[in-house]
Amino acid sequence: MTPPLHSPKEYLFNLHVTSSGEAKRLWRRHIKEEWDNECAYCGSAENLTIDHIVPRSKGGPDFSKNCLCACHSCNQDKGHTPVEQWYRSQEFFSNDRWDKIKKWTKPESAINLYTYGSRRNNLS
Repeated sequence: MTPPLHSPKEYLFNLHVTSSGEAKRLWRRHIKEEWDNECAYCGSAENLTIDHIVPRSKGGPDFSKNCLCACHSCNQDKGHTPVEQWYRSQEFFSNDRWDKIKKWTKPESAINLYTYGSRRNNLS
């Protein structure tokens, strides 16, 4: 299985699909598969949805690192509450699941352009 791309637009741009609806469905399916078709919070496999960790209404993007698989119940209950505050207050809180959520949302390391030395014009 190929890893999910970062957004539905990448599926269109990279010509994996030909319509925006198909791109979104494929992206959502890949996110659910990455979570083994279980809610990232409680582990349920029923009524799965995609939860925006930072809600779109608060500026959260449609990027894989901001979205995870959640059952309808957890998604609705969390609402606009910050994920850590909400999840730690749940009776089904799990340190293992929380570690997986943090790992999932951690940005991929990028080349730090500021670590390179200064440019020198060495003509010798």
